[in-house]
Amino acid sequence: MTRRLRIVSVCRVLPTVSDPTAGQFVRNRLSALREKADLHALQPVPFCPVVRPLPEWARAPASASWVEIAPMFYLPGVLKRFDGQWLARSIMGRIAERQRAGEIDLIDAHFGYPDGVGAVAVAQRLHIPAFVTIRGVEVDWLRRQGVREQLVAALNAAAGCISVSHSLRDAVVAAGVPAEKLVVIPNAIDSARFQPGDQASARRRLGLADDVRLVVTVGHLLKVKRHDELIRAVSALKPSLPNLVLAIVGGASHEPYEPERLLALARELGVADQVRFVGRVPQDQVVEWLRAADVFALASEREGCCNAVLEALAVGVPVVATAAGDNAHFVAGGSNGYIVPVAQPDDIAPALNAALGRSDWNRAAIAAEIGQRVGGWERVARSVLDFFHERLSYGARLASTGSRVLAKPV
Repeated sequence: MTRRLRIVSVCRVLPTVSDPTAGQFVRNRLSALREKADLHALQPVPFCPVVRPLPEWARAPASASWVEIAPMFYLPGVLKRFDGQWLARSIMGRIAERQRAGEIDLIDAHFGYPDGVGAVAVAQRLHIPAFVTIRGVEVDWLRRQGVREQLVAALNAAAGCISVSHSLRDAVVAAGVPAEKLVVIPNAIDSARFQPGDQASARRRLGLADDVRLVVTVGHLLKVKRHDELIRAVSALKPSLPNLVLAIVGGASHEPYEPERLLALARELGVADQVRFVGRVPQDQVVEWLRAADVFALASEREGCCNAVLEALAVGVPVVATAAGDNAHFVAGGSNGYIVPVAQPDDIAPALNAALGRSDWNRAAIAAEIGQRVGGWERVARSVLDFFHERLSYGARLASTGSRVLAKPV
């Protein structure tokens, strides 16, 4: 196929007026793809009359934007096994309209559930190839009966699946998705923004004292991020590092009680003055915190390809992270940080102490190495398009022999 592919991308998690940082990694990939393909995005926005009305920002006309809002009726908090159907209903008419106008070659869904399940259902109804990118949360859905079956069926029925990490690919293969249908394409780095800078200058701009030992973590205030383990590590290190400060960069999300729980824990352990809840901040300010940091830390129990880890390394900050997702593919013991086991909090404080105790970290080398290994979003877009073309050609060959590409309906 020599002409530009016509792609409709489907993803609920994209930056919005109320949360400009949401799904930035998805937006980055879609923006890079738009340089090489004709791409239109549909963003299903869940709502339920009275209980959860459609946000005001989602009601404004989006004709001038390449991201179109698709209101998605659903029942919040209950009957989660039907969310794929709700999502399919929200996008069916819009995709069918683009098909009638000859403006679509494939559907590109992000996150396996409900986005992937809903998008594949629409694709099967309209006989359009669909691709699904899995990004980490699928590991949780695979544990949930009633959703697991839908997710595996959708991935099997898709024309192809992109995983952002090797560990996630292995998880869905173990669940019954053929390995030959999957490709691993990690996330990338916005190297124009995330690059080394002067630590002292960043600290002055943030109002931090020169003698502070600063550990920074970036992530929403959610239990899966295990920020509580970092707070406990600060408490364990307080006798030997009284000037240690933990900055948690990220805001509240769908667990509204988690921020207060973390604050209460810091008070209970007597380290409330050493834990700073920075909140949700723009990307340029995230860079400032990373440049100011001595160490970046991540205690997550589940990740795909963690952008926060990649971005910290791109700034040249040594990383202490759990072995969640593909963290161990990027953090090598001793050269740019340390990996600790998932859900073993006693290992975090010693690793942080070791990282903070070293004065020989080469920030320029750390940044250069991850930049060379990972590259930018243009590289991701090129790899994604290559995979799309490969799988579409494979599907065409099957069709010419009378075989079917899609499995049973989801």
